[in-house]
Amino acid sequence: MAIIPRLLLVLVVVIAPIVVYATSAGLPMRVASHFGAGGLANGWMPRDTYVALMVALTALLPLLVAATIGFTPDLTLRKLKGSAREYWNAPHRRPEVLVWLKTHSCWLGILLALFLSGVHLQVVRANARTPPRLDEPQFIVLLVVFAVLAVAWVVRLTLRFRVPRGT
Repeated sequence: MAIIPRLLLVLVVVIAPIVVYATSAGLPMRVASHFGAGGLANGWMPRDTYVALMVALTALLPLLVAATIGFTPDLTLRKLKGSAREYWNAPHRRPEVLVWLKTHSCWLGILLALFLSGVHLQVVRANARTPPRLDEPQFIVLLVVFAVLAVAWVVRLTLRFRVPRGT
């Protein structure tokens, strides 16, 4: 049912910014926000700017992604080529397509919000060290899990909108 992913997306984009805000109190006034080779900090920003940016990103970016893909289906369906566009835009298929896009765009938004929250928690841990240092193995695991799930999402989308053989 399409309502569950929508509710989960709303829940995640409400909770993620709260987590970011709540876990930011211990950050220094000058936050190490960018890290280079070896996990060493090589970019900083004021704490208030960092917190505002991460709160906005965890709340708004997932909603923007979900809305763009799932709630403006004409933009998504325009990317289909030739016979696929005709096939999936057929009036009798359109309701099913809309539900699928709305549902799966919510899952992508949830994934993005969770990833951004994970990045923030890595930054908090890095700033607790002196000098600030990102735990590269943990960050790489986070990045790989996100990348694998995002690629799986794209593959599922691609497979879903192939034109069935014989049509």
